[in-house]
Amino acid sequence: MNDKNMKEHLRWLEQSKYDFNLAKKLMSTEFSISCFLFQQSAEKIIVSYLVLKGSDKVWGSSISDLAEDCIPMDPTFDFLKSYGPILDKYLYSTRYPTYSISGSPFQIFTKEDADKAKEICEEVIKFCKEKLKEI
Repeated sequence: MNDKNMKEHLRWLEQSKYDFNLAKKLMSTEFSISCFLFQQSAEKIIVSYLVLKGSDKVWGSSISDLAEDCIPMDPTFDFLKSYGPILDKYLYSTRYPTYSISGSPFQIFTKEDADKAKEICEEVIKFCKEKLKEI
């Protein structure tokens, strides 16, 4: 690993932490945005892993796709693919009314959604932190 990868990894890791902490602050009142930020936090910690492992081009925001990109480096990332469909639904539907049949995202998402997004994000973070320690 080189210094450039380490610096970039730390930038992604810090942004993941920031997004997670902001989502926690907002989750009692701003459900759609907190769900989105939990998805973003999970995405960014996976990207931090990929960058630290030397990936120079990381594309996309899907947890499932990013986990798939990690599998050649560590097959245990297959575990994260199961979280992808749950967290990835918060990527667009929490922000754009066109992703729902009726209502706007701020009207549709609930405290329960935010709680679930937080729980899953915490699992992704825990898993990735363990993997980062191995590098």
